[in-house]
Amino acid sequence: MATTLWKTLFGTANNPEDLKSPASLSDEACGDLVHSLVRLGYLVKVVASLDGKSFITHEQLRKEIALQLEKRNGRISLLDLPKTLNANLSDIQERVTELVRSQTGTILQVQDELLKVEYLEKMALQLKDELKERAYLTIADMCRKHKFGIDFMRQFLRDRVGGDIPGQWDSVDRGLVIAPWFLEQEMSKMLKSLEQLQEPTSLQTLRSKRVVQDQLFSGLCDMLLKDPRLPGAIKGTGDQGIFVPRPYEQQQTEWVETFFRNNGFIEFDAMKKRGVSEPKAYISANHPTAFLLETHIVSENIWSIVDASVEDTISNLSWIDIKPLLPSPLTKDDLASLLRQLPSLVEPTSRIPLAPDQDHSLTGFGGSSPQATIIVQDSIVVTSGQLQKCLLRMAPLLDSKVKALISWRLSFGDHELMDMPDHTFEPHSHLKGLVDQATAALERKSSRSSKAQGGKDVGMKKKKQLQDFLTVQDVKDEIKKLEPDFDPALVNAMAGILYRDLLQNLKDRNRSAVLNQASEDDEPEMEAVEKSGESAVTASVLSAVQTLSKRIDLSCKGVEVFEDTAVKNSLSKHLLQSLCIELLDLVLLHFADLARLGSPSSPSSKVSQEAQGAQGRLLELYKVQFSRGESPSNGPQSFRISSDDAALLTEYLPQDAVDLFNRMRKLTAGSGKHKSLVEFMDTWALLVKNAKLNPSASDDSQVLANHMEELDHNLNGIKTQSEPALMLHIVTLITFQRQTGRMLHASGKYVPRILRQLRTSIEQQQQQQRSATQSVSDETALEQLDLLDKMLNSVLSSVKQQSSEEVTKVEQTFQSLWQSVFDLGVKLSSR
Repeated sequence: MATTLWKTLFGTANNPEDLKSPASLSDEACGDLVHSLVRLGYLVKVVASLDGKSFITHEQLRKEIALQLEKRNGRISLLDLPKTLNANLSDIQERVTELVRSQTGTILQVQDELLKVEYLEKMALQLKDELKERAYLTIADMCRKHKFGIDFMRQFLRDRVGGDIPGQWDSVDRGLVIAPWFLEQEMSKMLKSLEQLQEPTSLQTLRSKRVVQDQLFSGLCDMLLKDPRLPGAIKGTGDQGIFVPRPYEQQQTEWVETFFRNNGFIEFDAMKKRGVSEPKAYISANHPTAFLLETHIVSENIWSIVDASVEDTISNLSWIDIKPLLPSPLTKDDLASLLRQLPSLVEPTSRIPLAPDQDHSLTGFGGSSPQATIIVQDSIVVTSGQLQKCLLRMAPLLDSKVKALISWRLSFGDHELMDMPDHTFEPHSHLKGLVDQATAALERKSSRSSKAQGGKDVGMKKKKQLQDFLTVQDVKDEIKKLEPDFDPALVNAMAGILYRDLLQNLKDRNRSAVLNQASEDDEPEMEAVEKSGESAVTASVLSAVQTLSKRIDLSCKGVEVFEDTAVKNSLSKHLLQSLCIELLDLVLLHFADLARLGSPSSPSSKVSQEAQGAQGRLLELYKVQFSRGESPSNGPQSFRISSDDAALLTEYLPQDAVDLFNRMRKLTAGSGKHKSLVEFMDTWALLVKNAKLNPSASDDSQVLANHMEELDHNLNGIKTQSEPALMLHIVTLITFQRQTGRMLHASGKYVPRILRQLRTSIEQQQQQQRSATQSVSDETALEQLDLLDKMLNSVLSSVKQQSSEEVTKVEQTFQSLWQSVFDLGVKLSSR
């Protein structure tokens, strides 16, 4: 191409005439020439035209763009410039960028448009005039009119409203600009319209009347909430709000106050209907002494009368139904809520002194304070002293039932002791939950009665239980005879609460009658037994301490088997808060018993009367339990002492044992980590040494054998199909002791963790020992664990079932599996 250009411009060297004549180029050749010069760097800052037939420098293109901006009154679209300037859009955009950068503050680019600041100033003046004319502007209208994006227009107005444009934004609609004079004018119209209202009116109704511009309505309502000129109150938000005129609001408030003052109570719903949107907040602010119940509010004038009546009831160890003292509209939930707030019941009832005519030596029911209370049917308050007095007056009923027992034995010749089933009642140590226990007992009683009625075996008539001689209905009839003014609900509740103690008393009387009849010819021997009773109780307490300490020591070794720190800590905490606390209680009872017998190890300091009273009461309670053959170490229920009694019995501890005992007590109430259990056992060893407590002489293997016998006894005492979870728990403990050689004290929730640890231990043994004998033993153990895992899954599946039909299907499906687990437990425990 260069040769062609040379020949075209200068001709050839052989023809000198060609060098003298003028040169002519075609359009294509000129274009190629310029492109070549630009490519070679001889021409810079030159761009081709849109059609490729001409060229323009950068500077000239920039001037052309500025000239077009002037012609278009300061605003031009970049998309129109390529056709106007015959240039590529990319070249124009580069020059526009240079132009904006060089004239900052004068020219700016907004999206695909180029603007001069003067144009925006003119637009601001136009908007100012338009706002003055129309009184309000919307961003949407201004965007359509001036053809700008909403984001740019919002930013443009945000920089100028309140300054160059005299107006303000609407408080609700941020896309609305209002002239101040117009806003005040509309506000006056709105206030005038509201002042004419005489009753509550919804904001939606006001809006439909077109009192003010529709666009301004929501913003005006929002502003009126903070305006003191508002003749009332706006409740709610948006179109759902309601305007309540001040005269009407005052009238309704006066009605609420008048009703509450005259009647002493008012319902929450009634206050809401009268315009009080927050009744609780209103009452709390205006009547702070009133009680807020579930559906009503009660003034101090009413609840103070109830409180005084309840306090008088506690003082006289009686009962009271508060329902007649309260307005009839109050619901059962209101009555229960009121009782929960009464000062006489919120604070400890033991602070209330007994009336002079009451027996101050009387103890409460179940060993509790006589002033303790329980609630029956949400409205009846009955004291523990009332229960105890009623129990003491049941002697004639028990006498008649004992006579009936003796007559029955003489008729049928049955001298066996008839004991209550262990599961008839749950033991209770205080009044809390007595009503629930009584209700459950009545349900079980009725269930057994209904099943018994279906029996047709005549021979069963002779196999009677104590419950056949003393029924709950007998107790109810006796209470009605002794206390005719008792409420029927109170009679039912008291019968359920007292029934267990009366049944136990009847059992003791029956046993005494049988023993007296059997020993009429051997009275000297019986007198010797009675004389040795005191020493037998002392030996029993010491034996229980030794046995329990040995069990705790062996259980600690069982905890050591677990590798998981979290499981080990959890088992240690369970052991500390169960057997260890029981051990400390028995130690206190032991030293209290030694002090009663005048032991040299008894404390030298003077013991308070309260401690002496606790000593006598607890020893008597233990003596009764001991006489029934229920040792705390292996009986159906452990012997526990309340925290108050434990604090009193601490006075009987030897001086050098007090600090050690208190440290052990703190460890049982601490975080429950394994190190706490280890520290507890170390401290116990010091206490045994300092207090000269003889350690247990029982061999570990004998204690383990006794524990296995107890597990076997418990396993054979349950029903396989009705109590699968309990059966799995017992069999798991048997398996653990059989495979590890250590006993474990754990509740049912630890079953999955025990099985997991046993499986891990067996797998580790398989890796360490590869002998044939060991492999067979391990395989057998793994099969046992597989069976227990299946049992665990079946129990969890039965728990998750909702309907009775699903539960029945699950029981039928896993019946053979449950029986296999039961057989496994019997097999392992009988080795």
